[in-house]
Amino acid sequence: MKKLLSALALFTSLAMGGAQAGVLPVLTATGLQDATGGWGTSFTKTADFTLDANTWVGGSLFTVGALGGSPFVDVQSVLLKQGNVQINWTETLGIDWSQFDGVEQWAMPTVNLSAGQWTLVVTGVTYADKLGDGVQASVELPEPQSLALAALALAGVGATRLRRRAD
Repeated sequence: MKKLLSALALFTSLAMGGAQAGVLPVLTATGLQDATGGWGTSFTKTADFTLDANTWVGGSLFTVGALGGSPFVDVQSVLLKQGNVQINWTETLGIDWSQFDGVEQWAMPTVNLSAGQWTLVVTGVTYADKLGDGVQASVELPEPQSLALAALALAGVGATRLRRRAD
């Protein structure tokens, strides 16, 4: 049991070391316009941000329309990279292009990123014939208390298993 509590204390201190709650607004790219008259114009948008320490982060990206309307933006890939490390995001909600309605969403699961400069790369096609459509992406830093609570839950599961083995 002492080993379990020591491991919990170590995990909590490491998890809380570089983490601080908040959202880093990484990329806001509006004003994507299709100059071809409906055939679509490809785009690539990048944004850099720096983490001061190794920390756990998650990410989200949404397409946004002009004046709150449906965006005519088709995101094709989202990735986060640092040197040779590349983390691909997953599309969690796509647009029904036969209806031209809805918002596209992409997400990055919570991962431990190393300190330093990171680059977010978003590629896609815009069909918007007016200014204002685009994408908005952010990286979320979890609250240290949430990480500590998760560690406490894992310790509880471990303690229950040890108790069952002893019986």
